[in-house]
Amino acid sequence: MFTIIDLNYARCPLPFLSNELTEKISETVAKGKKSLLFFNRRGSARTLICRDCGYQFFCEHCDLAMIVHTSPTQKLLCHHCSMEYPMPHSCPKCHGTNLNSVGFGIQKVEENLEKLFPNIRVARIDSDKKRSEGIQFQEISEAQILLSTELGNTIALDDIELVVFLLLESEIAVPEYDIEEKIYTNIVYNARKGSDIFIQTFAPKSDLVRNITEGNYRDFLIHTLEERKTFSYPPYKELVHIWVRDQNKERIKDIIYKLKNKLETLKTSDIELYFDKELFTKRNNEYGQKIVLKGGNLSPLLETIEKEIFRNRGVSLERK
Repeated sequence: MFTIIDLNYARCPLPFLSNELTEKISETVAKGKKSLLFFNRRGSARTLICRDCGYQFFCEHCDLAMIVHTSPTQKLLCHHCSMEYPMPHSCPKCHGTNLNSVGFGIQKVEENLEKLFPNIRVARIDSDKKRSEGIQFQEISEAQILLSTELGNTIALDDIELVVFLLLESEIAVPEYDIEEKIYTNIVYNARKGSDIFIQTFAPKSDLVRNITEGNYRDFLIHTLEERKTFSYPPYKELVHIWVRDQNKERIKDIIYKLKNKLETLKTSDIELYFDKELFTKRNNEYGQKIVLKGGNLSPLLETIEKEIFRNRGVSLERK
């Protein structure tokens, strides 16, 4: 059974933990069952939505959620193609001015759950904790509330009666062209296991929510394929990320500029290349930058940089 909680009107004693949800978690624990709460830690990046109509701001070139940046100036930035937009003052759909940037880290959600449920065991499952402590199966088996990224789907979890998606917009904010497909698959996968599904969102009337709750995979597939064709994503075009990772930013810049210049010189006009020199990721004390390539046939171009890829341990290629 699906329950959709409209966060525009829900009362939340703490961010994204609505009264309706916390009551359901308490009921689930009282029955001796567990609650699995999904929250994408990369959703700590803030995305912009309209609180009046639920509109979410997307890049007009990539159909990916724009991310709010506040330094050095307020703007919306696409983490895929690096397109920038000035921070809007009104919604292009309803023209309302009630705009809100949303996003939160998973560790803060864990702290808030422990405040609301001081006598209930909470266990967090994410890559940071896995890297530092490993998968704590004993802790997970004893916990009554499990807070997880998508990593939770890789672990056999028993007695799960309630599955919650704390903030749908946080999932959509991940800059991946197939993120809606991943969200759809994850929700439907858990629903088919017989769990009650709670989805919290600022856009309860969106096509994605409607297709999920109605089980309308055909409409979802048609819509998804139309979008991918419009924006030249797989299966209609090839998409490749070339990553350069290192603990030293200057070394990354040296390698990636050489790669970028070579690719720009050799690529044909039908191949798109995106690169943002200011945008770095950081994972496990290692920085990263990427070059995005999109085109009908990328293999001939990629063959020209094979030596650079195999010669540098910090260079890797991801086909999407």
